[in-house]
Order: sequence, then structure tokens, then C-alpha cells
Amino acid sequence: MPKKILLMAHDVTLAHLGRPLQLARYLQEAGHKVILAASADSARFLHNFSGQTHLLNPTGKAKFIDNLAKGRPVFDFSTLRQYAEEDEQVLSAYRPDMVIGDFRITLSISARRLHIPYATITNAYWSPAFSPRFVVPDLPMVRYLGIGLSQLLFDIARPFAFAYHCRPMNALRRHYGLPSLGHDLRNIYTDADLALFSDIPEVYGLDTDLPDGVFLGPIQWAPDLPFPPWWDELDAGRPIIYLTLGSSGDESTLPEIVRQLSCTDAQIMVATAGAKHLPKHPRVFSAEYLPGTLAANRADLVVCNGGSPTSYQAIACGTPVLGIPRNLDQFLNMHYLEKNGLGAVIRNDALVRGQLGTLAKQMLAAPEFASNASVFARAISRYDPTARLSAAIRTLIP
Repeated sequence: MPKKILLMAHDVTLAHLGRPLQLARYLQEAGHKVILAASADSARFLHNFSGQTHLLNPTGKAKFIDNLAKGRPVFDFSTLRQYAEEDEQVLSAYRPDMVIGDFRITLSISARRLHIPYATITNAYWSPAFSPRFVVPDLPMVRYLGIGLSQLLFDIARPFAFAYHCRPMNALRRHYGLPSLGHDLRNIYTDADLALFSDIPEVYGLDTDLPDGVFLGPIQWAPDLPFPPWWDELDAGRPIIYLTLGSSGDESTLPEIVRQLSCTDAQIMVATAGAKHLPKHPRVFSAEYLPGTLAANRADLVVCNGGSPTSYQAIACGTPVLGIPRNLDQFLNMHYLEKNGLGAVIRNDALVRGQLGTLAKQMLAAPEFASNASVFARAISRYDPTARLSAAIRTLIP
């Protein structure tokens, strides 16, 4: 029986829009009535969506990214309260049978208050079920203390830092008379009636779902973009690197990344996302945006910020990933890719020392990376997100 399903994208990055947008399309194909809520900042990406849309208030992307870079809680109490109040207005207006959020963490309060089943889109590396290596992200202290000492301090301080980051959300829960979610930030990010994981259990050494989460497989979405004029000029006999830092990357670093990659013999396809003054080189081909899946499929190596959307876009095509992570989410994702031989990490300090080109050469010359990526590409191909999403929904709204 068709249901009314509301998807709410907390689109502080494009990934948090792309995943619910793709799920909305799956749900439409399955016959459900779908409403997609996203901020006005994302309106330009919604014009091809045939379902009903609702524009949310701005998410404050710039403040979010600045807080993330400086190790502060990404949302304060006042901001979270505004989100929760808006949640309840939207939920009350549409009265859906179910709501699916992507990084809209306040839905764990508002959906429960209105007795609406709630699922969250996330990655399994945020599940408390796992015990990953928490690598110190690119915090300001790393530049002054170095990696070794910073990692030691991070290992000591991380539980306290997680507790500190939980405070605004737990304060909001107290405000609404709900119990605390504790001091593990992963509980804040995954609390829902059901978690929808945008990855596969094989990456975590599993072959089945978690008790509180369903692996949908990577939720692949990319804007519908034309090919750039140079697309057919690439030499099929020469290696290709696809470079993108995504919507949250530091575009100021892109020229230096391109310069270092130019020392390889590969052709470099660059999605600039507005970056200016790229080095001139006969093997550098750039466009503001590129059709990501097709670019990853054509490439021998994908260089990105280590985030899960581009990483899984690459792995699904059998292409290994060289990640340049900055924040904890990206380091967590790359931790599991490295563990499975699907990619490698270069930190910003090594990038500053000019070591990117050497690592890219090593990866292009090492067949095991592409071989491992091909194995996982076959695993990903066995996952049907539409069918798995439909089955997950039936567990919440039979």
C-alpha cells in the first residue's frame, strides 16, 4: 500500500542533499507519495525532481564548516532548537506516515514527539557497533604539535570531546523532556527508529545488517550535467586521474593539488567547483562540475577529500581512492577503505611537503588497489537500494 513519506535533507553539504534526493526517486518509483524538504540553497538541484518539494530555512553551511574545521560542536543549542521547531511545523503540515532525514539530527526529537516513524540516512562507520581507529583530524593543533603528539592528545581527549559535542543536543532533549543520549557522539548522529546505511557490510567485515540498521548499498547520486567540450579529447591509452574536493572541500588547495599531480604521467580531470587559477598543463582538463559517476568510471584513480559519496562512487566503478581528509567523518571513511586495500590517505601536512604526486604514482603502479576495488564493485552491484529500502520501510510502517 502506498505511503506518504517525507524526506528532510539537512544539506550543509551536497551529499546530505543527494542521498535523500535519490531515495525520493526510488520511493516514487515504488509508488509512494513523496515530499522532499531541503533548504532554498539547494533549489537549483531540485528542478528535475517530479515530486512535491518544501523549502526549509538556510542551514548555515559556512558556520557549520567553520565549526567543523575548528573542532567546535557543529550546532549550538539555539540553532538546534530552531531546527526542531521547524521540524515540527513541517511534520504537522504534511502528517507523513514516515520521515527520513539526512543529518537532520533534531528529527530524533521532533518525530518521536509527534509519533511519526523516523529513519536516518548515515554511514555505518558512525554506528556505536564498531570500534574504528579514530584518527586525529586536521585540527589547528596538528599544525603546531605534529601528528604524533596530536594523535596522543586526541586519543586521551576524544571521549571528553565527544561528550562536549553531545551537550547541545542533550540540552535540547532535556528542554523537551526527553532522556539524554549519553556522551558518545555516534549516538547523536545515528539515533532513530532505523538507520539506513549508505554503504555495504563487507567493508566492515560483515555479511548482514546490524540490529538497528539496514545496509542499502551506496546511495549514488550526481547532478545531471553535460559533458565538457574536452571529454572526447582524452587519450584512452594514458592513465586518468579524476580530482574533486566536493562541495565542502577547501578550493584554495586545488591549484597545489593539481600542480603535484601533474608530475605523474596521467591526464587529470578536475571538477573545480569554482576554484580559480589552476596551473596550465596540457594534461589538465577542468570544468566547474563533472558527471561524477562517469568520471570515476573512466578514471584509474580518484583523488578526493575522502568523503563517503565520492569514495563509494569510485569503488562502485572499480576505481581506487586517494583521500585527502580533513574532518573526522572523512578520516573514518578512509580508515575502512585503507583497511580493505581500496585506497590510501595523505594528510594535509604531507600535501604541504609535496608528497601527493609520489603517492599517486605508487597507487597507479600498484595493481592490487584496482583489483581490490573491482572485488568490492562486484559486492556493491549485488545491492538493490530500492528493494532494500522498500523492505526497511515495511519494518516501520507495515
